[in-house]
Amino acid sequence: MSTEQITPTAAPAQRLGRPILSTWEAIAQSLAIGPIFSVAFVATLVIGAAGISTPISFLLAAIGMLSVGWMITLYARRYAGAGAIYDYLRRISPVIGIVAACLYFTGILVLAGIGGYPAIGLLTSTLFHTAFGLSLPWWIYAIIAICGIFLLNHFGIRITTRVQLVLTGLSTLPLLFLALVIIVKGGDAGNSLEMFNPAHASVSGLFQGILFAITMFIGFEASASLGEETADPRRSIPRAIAGTVIIAAVFYLIITYASGIGFGLAHADQWAKDGSPLDTLGTRYVGPWLAVLIDIAVVIDVIVSVSAFTATTARGIFALARHGFLPQVMARTTNFRTRPDTPLGGNLFVFSCAVIVTIFLAIIGADPMTAFNIFASWGTILITTIYLVLVLCAVTILREEPKKWWRWIIFVIALIAPVLGLYGSVIPFPQWPNNIAPFGSLAVIVIAAIWAFVVRSNKPELLAEASKAHVWEDEPISVVAAEGGTIPEEDEEASAQPAQE
Repeated sequence: MSTEQITPTAAPAQRLGRPILSTWEAIAQSLAIGPIFSVAFVATLVIGAAGISTPISFLLAAIGMLSVGWMITLYARRYAGAGAIYDYLRRISPVIGIVAACLYFTGILVLAGIGGYPAIGLLTSTLFHTAFGLSLPWWIYAIIAICGIFLLNHFGIRITTRVQLVLTGLSTLPLLFLALVIIVKGGDAGNSLEMFNPAHASVSGLFQGILFAITMFIGFEASASLGEETADPRRSIPRAIAGTVIIAAVFYLIITYASGIGFGLAHADQWAKDGSPLDTLGTRYVGPWLAVLIDIAVVIDVIVSVSAFTATTARGIFALARHGFLPQVMARTTNFRTRPDTPLGGNLFVFSCAVIVTIFLAIIGADPMTAFNIFASWGTILITTIYLVLVLCAVTILREEPKKWWRWIIFVIALIAPVLGLYGSVIPFPQWPNNIAPFGSLAVIVIAAIWAFVVRSNKPELLAEASKAHVWEDEPISVVAAEGGTIPEEDEEASAQPAQE
């Protein structure tokens, strides 16, 4: 007999799952931003622009995104909900919350919820062909990944986050091993700190490098969607957001420094032009077997990233449907007897979109990497726009304590980062078919505005309800524990006190 039941609808007060996740499990959700894939492929764009000063571009981008992250923690210390960004902004303005939700969850969906599968299919197909001589169409691997990720997210977020944490940790090992070997051997011409010397960087090259580097942090706030399932969200979520940016920045700096001296400071052009620089370095400094392990790590990393973004999107759909902004069928949840429930309606929606888009791309014979690039750019524009909205709306929070003047410095830095990211996404304006991304983003913005206008005109009572806190948001820790939640030992003592900024 099945151990699962399906709840018919989600009442406004219904909480998703039980608050059982620890800080590290929340970090696992945010850390699944695809750091391996980014450093293997996206980093080449930074290298092409900044040359040997690539680490400086990463450092400055990290400072900017850490500032954005700090602004988001202002919300996370106050509000918690499965809707993440939506649950933050609806408390300031329900209309802004609806528009932001449309942009953010559409962005997450096209970036990875559907857009990540062409990359998974192509990378896996190439890996199996190279390693085992097996030739299958990319879309077969993509469909297998879609089914696997759906099942992983269906059977509980604790399982999902722990698998993501383990796989992310394992996938970093080949790259860290390669970096260690290169640094110990001294690379091409010895270790050097010249890569951190700004005198070697042109202002334009450094600036362009920052634009690309910022995109490598997209999705660092994904843990916010676990606000209802984390034992102490007002502490764990801010820690997860800030910790993800710091961990990713350190990882990027280590790998790019090792790659720089591995190719040699005098050969930055070779580094930038190499289509698989980490494979080249792995073969040169260790052996072909390490290049294969790196390729496997990249595939695992993309799968983990898509899984995390699927969880975020599904929870966002659940949160919107719970408030009546989407059909109630999308607020359906599983009701397992032995584990916390998950957003069934949201997971099925993401699953259906992924299958339909993958089959469509296969039928029209689309190049999977071109499709991925379009989806990734499209999602990046929408998500970066929401970063800007979050920073601007945080002014209402900053004004509550005007004496803390230093927070306005962080605000300015946080404001600059998404503006630079948006600038780099549309300047120079892409040509067909890559211009689908900016035009598609504009279409989503228009649709979101129309949606918000219709709701405000026809169902203002939904907006009034959405502006309120959930009944369980301010429950004391003792109540959380009584409902079946557990307080992680690492945070138990801290949880006894109210979160302080």
